[in-house]
Amino acid sequence: MILSCSTITWGELKEMKDLEKALASIKALGYSDAGIEYPMLSASLKEHVKEGGAAAKKAGLTVAAVAIDTTPAMAKVVKGFGSSVGWLCLFEKDIDVAIEKTKKLSAVCAKVGVDVSLHPHVRSNIQSTDDLDRIMKACAPNRTSVCVDTAHLTALDVDIPKFISRYKKSISLVHFKDLSEKKPQEEIDYNKHFVDLGDGVADLKGALKALRAMRYSGAIMIEVDNPPKGEVEASAKKNHGYLTSIIR
Repeated sequence: MILSCSTITWGELKEMKDLEKALASIKALGYSDAGIEYPMLSASLKEHVKEGGAAAKKAGLTVAAVAIDTTPAMAKVVKGFGSSVGWLCLFEKDIDVAIEKTKKLSAVCAKVGVDVSLHPHVRSNIQSTDDLDRIMKACAPNRTSVCVDTAHLTALDVDIPKFISRYKKSISLVHFKDLSEKKPQEEIDYNKHFVDLGDGVADLKGALKALRAMRYSGAIMIEVDNPPKGEVEASAKKNHGYLTSIIR
């Protein structure tokens, strides 16, 4: 498995030097891969994705996946960062709108070899396996895959090992983070309730066991949304240590 860390931990990145610093930290902390949180890049960085991809390569990192939206330009963005997977969270007016936009996106991405990885997410258009199945079926024959997120699946009251077993042929990316406590999803605050690995209630070991059972060899990406101010590197280091301890 590939140990990856998302740039979301570093928050909004405004200049190339900020992205380079985040990538250097990810490498120094022991990760071999970076996930690019495209929505949190400044407008100027979004215009220079190839330079961003080059910066990751210079730092000694691969890019397993990029966070995307439903605009067709995302296919080129993912390729520009040197990746072939874009994880997609859907926040449209309703699932019908989400389906139509995802169908168009998957068709464009298929032409350039980019995989759209659908991400079940709190308060989104994908909150159940029924939602996920409906979108994947609608996009066929163009491929869509599945992103496993341990914190969001826990918040959605989804059994993670069973979810992994169900979608084992479609999983392209795994996000590892923890959820501090179970509560109604409308009460979940991204700033408070998504926490470092081992500090919450997500079945992380069960998830890892299920991934091993399906012989998953892709990226396990640490993705902590809002670590305490001044503790970005400490959070990324702690999560790396926890993940390596349970992988052994």
